[in-house]
Amino acid sequence: MYATTPRINFLSLLPLLMVVLIDVMGLVLVFPVLAPLFLHADSVLLAPDTSTMWRDFLYGFTVSLFPFFMFFSTPVLGDLSDKFGRKKILLICLTACGFSYAVSALGIYYHSLFTFLFGRAIAGLAAGTQPIAAAAIIDLSNEQTKTRNLGWIVLVSSVGLVLGPLLTGVSAGVNYQFPFYIAAALSFANAVLLFYSYQETHPVQSGHKIQLFKGFMLFVAAFSQQKFRMISLVCFTLILAWSLYFQVIGWFFMEEFNYDVNQLGLFIGYIGVIFIITTSLLLPYFLKLFSHPSTACLFFILLMGAAIVGCTLTTTAYSQWIWVIFISGSEIICYTLFMELFSNLADKDAQGWIMGVQGSIMAITWTVGGLIAGPLGYINIRVPFWVGGVLCLISFILLCLYRRSHLNGSINIQQ
Repeated sequence: MYATTPRINFLSLLPLLMVVLIDVMGLVLVFPVLAPLFLHADSVLLAPDTSTMWRDFLYGFTVSLFPFFMFFSTPVLGDLSDKFGRKKILLICLTACGFSYAVSALGIYYHSLFTFLFGRAIAGLAAGTQPIAAAAIIDLSNEQTKTRNLGWIVLVSSVGLVLGPLLTGVSAGVNYQFPFYIAAALSFANAVLLFYSYQETHPVQSGHKIQLFKGFMLFVAAFSQQKFRMISLVCFTLILAWSLYFQVIGWFFMEEFNYDVNQLGLFIGYIGVIFIITTSLLLPYFLKLFSHPSTACLFFILLMGAAIVGCTLTTTAYSQWIWVIFISGSEIICYTLFMELFSNLADKDAQGWIMGVQGSIMAITWTVGGLIAGPLGYINIRVPFWVGGVLCLISFILLCLYRRSHLNGSINIQQ
């Protein structure tokens, strides 16, 4: 049975928020070990005589592998959740995620690059939990509580971003595969928790069609209509700037300041703390300060771009901990506003679909970021940051054009 009346109290959201929390923990828990696995000379996945250019490429390729497969799977999983219900698909995703982390751990243990990459590909295919959980939370929301409840998703994601890297700092001291085993255990535990504590929120839609290549179709849909196209371009360029920064910053710290896994884990956890403070304390204040949410986006896009460029102009490690406050704080504010905007583009019965649209843009953006991060970093470790600054400027210009031409218009999306 599914809930026929939306429930808007926090306890009804808790099982879904736990899905988001543990999913983010499992994802970022492994991120601090990726740079050492590929860029250190004593890597267990690569031969000692592997060239620097090939190491840089494989690092970027590995980072892009997860969002690439996520690009294909997330919109399909969102549609499946619209057809068969949220709970069933979430359970499948969580189980597959646990399996993928275990496979990656075995790849490290047996020094098999192919096995490790295979695990990352499965993880990407199963990475539909957050959009589906978001759709389920929207199922439980009304117009008055939707913004607040979507804010809970961002806040809980930020908590997971803190706890995951901190757990890596402890577990990676055992060996590099141990964080992956922990991520697998968290995913399986999450599946058990969801099975017993979550009541279905969405009715089965027997006539709902499933299209395996909907990722491409959704990406085309994001840019085929004039009013939707511009805001999608704004989102694409801004998230690409953020992905370049986030995917290269660990590499930057290793090369410039000799950071180890523990220090990288602390830094990524620090980003999560910034996310929490920004979304829980500062975001409501900034929304009141600016006349319109898009005005706030304009300000923070410029601030983010200036800070990304600024981090390349300083030569001390502690200064990077200051710059990232402005970079990550600005990004999470803009992302929160974009998430609400995408949700408002579809009616209540198509929230899984519209989350898939947003997910397809996010996934292809992170894929592109990973693929170009390696070559750009090989030229100079600061080049990805310079490109990120330029992308922020482009995003700012596009948002200005959007505000002038389409801010008061309505957008009609056909699935």
